[in-house]
Amino acid sequence: MRELLWLTPYVRRYWVRLLLGALCVVLANLAWALTPRVVGHTVDGVIARTLTSSELLWNLSAIVGLTLTGAGLTFLMRQTIIVVSRILEYELRNDFLHHIERQSARFFQLYPTGELMAYATNDIASIREFLGPALMHGLNTLLALGFSLTFMLTLDVPMTAFALLPLPVAAALTYIIGKRVHETFTTVQEQFAELTRHAQESYSALRVIRAYGAEAAESDRFRMLSQEYFRRNLRLGRLQAFSSPAMLLVVGIVQLIVLGYGGFRLMEQTLTVGELTQFFLYTNELIWPFATLGWITNIIQRAAASTARLRRLREQEPEVRSTGRLPKRPADIRGEIEFRNVWFRYGDDRPWVLRGVSFVIPAGSTVGITGPIGSGKSTLVALLTRLYDVTDGQILLDGHDIREYPLEVLRTAFAVVPQEPFLFSMSVAENIRFGNPEASLEQILDASRRAALHSDVELFPQGYDTLVGERGITLSGGQKQRVALARALLRESPILVLDDAFSSVDSATENAIRAALRELTPRRTVVLIAHRIASLQGAERILVLHNGTVAEEGTHDELLRRNGLYARLFRYQSLQAELQAL
Repeated sequence: MRELLWLTPYVRRYWVRLLLGALCVVLANLAWALTPRVVGHTVDGVIARTLTSSELLWNLSAIVGLTLTGAGLTFLMRQTIIVVSRILEYELRNDFLHHIERQSARFFQLYPTGELMAYATNDIASIREFLGPALMHGLNTLLALGFSLTFMLTLDVPMTAFALLPLPVAAALTYIIGKRVHETFTTVQEQFAELTRHAQESYSALRVIRAYGAEAAESDRFRMLSQEYFRRNLRLGRLQAFSSPAMLLVVGIVQLIVLGYGGFRLMEQTLTVGELTQFFLYTNELIWPFATLGWITNIIQRAAASTARLRRLREQEPEVRSTGRLPKRPADIRGEIEFRNVWFRYGDDRPWVLRGVSFVIPAGSTVGITGPIGSGKSTLVALLTRLYDVTDGQILLDGHDIREYPLEVLRTAFAVVPQEPFLFSMSVAENIRFGNPEASLEQILDASRRAALHSDVELFPQGYDTLVGERGITLSGGQKQRVALARALLRESPILVLDDAFSSVDSATENAIRAALRELTPRRTVVLIAHRIASLQGAERILVLHNGTVAEEGTHDELLRRNGLYARLFRYQSLQAELQAL
């Protein structure tokens, strides 16, 4: 239960509305509680023939009025409390997304996409059920019990005492079932996260699964996870199914006691028919509170488990923080980059990826970076945009440490085309416009032409309005890379970074793109990262990485004359190209 206190700052924002809702609950329950009292007096008056016609009509009108008042206040109660719970759900999801967006890359190694989806859906929905239905019905239950028991005590203390005998059993059942529900629901949520993660991976890797004929194996894995999720839910369902009947059984016992003891008192003429009617109506009013007590307990325990999970995630502070206060706009950045004795590794127990790397990229120049697989090329990109911070050393942009820039300014200064471009399930035009939401159609077409994409898009059924499918599944690898390149070109950032962005593009298309890129300099700094040396043609200078260090540096011709690692890579790749051409 203590976990739910974490929600206090959210609830406090809407305390006025919730107070109004609580007032409606109090008044509604008072109206319902007064109704049996009027009914009892009416019954006694009719039996004793002491009521006049006008008094009977007045009593009947009072019963109708109290019923309508209770119904109206119940409606207002739902309109306030339930609406607030929906608003809080909306705010929790927004804050969750904002928290995720602030996280560094290492966070997503701990929390896969599928697990994050479980937090954003099931866990927040469980919390919303607590903040709305459980809070409303919980308060309603307490007040109904309070008013009913108060009026019962004013009628007959001994009978009330007999009626309350089964309540300790109800309390014990509530505690035991609630504890088991909390534990079981936690395991259900964990399994749901695992199931969602696997489903997300399977959808994303559908082409690979089909290519390897692994559909049956993946289906078996998914079935096993689903069966385990089903088993855990079944266990939870059994617990929840037991709680309400158990509470109703307690109420049934209470009613049996009231009828038996009340009938005995009636025969002794120490209790009137009207008083017994009131007592029985009050025990009837206990049915709903007792029936919902188990349900409310279940929701509270589920919400406590979900809140604990969400709190643990929200307490994960980003490793990379925006602490810079440099008063610069992206447009003011010239684009000079310097790595000064940079060391980096992905964890204290992991090997060094970069070892004392130092180099300078002048503003407005085009520099190529190559090296064997695993030499640290893509790590440079991650460090430039502060997806990770350097372990030691400095990275400077226009002479300032990149940590002095606000993250938003720093990342806006870079337009990055990654090795595996991500496309949204939108149209081609919308995917390109993502780089600049204010761009006109003419600007989109211009960026598309420079990325050598326009001729392909013209052949699509709906042109630039063609939907690309999830992650761009309807496009080829080369087309996806060119959409990502057009998006980056449209961004007009001072620094363009192409991380192996031509790996799926044919030679003719690559030459056309390189010609368009030459027009960008000296307005932009261009960093070409590629494993294929042919992709670095036109670079003014080339850096060769090997084992996390800058092994060689120079122009293409200079590096060939040195007959070092670059020359060996060039000869090997040239031979490969000749063999493929045969």
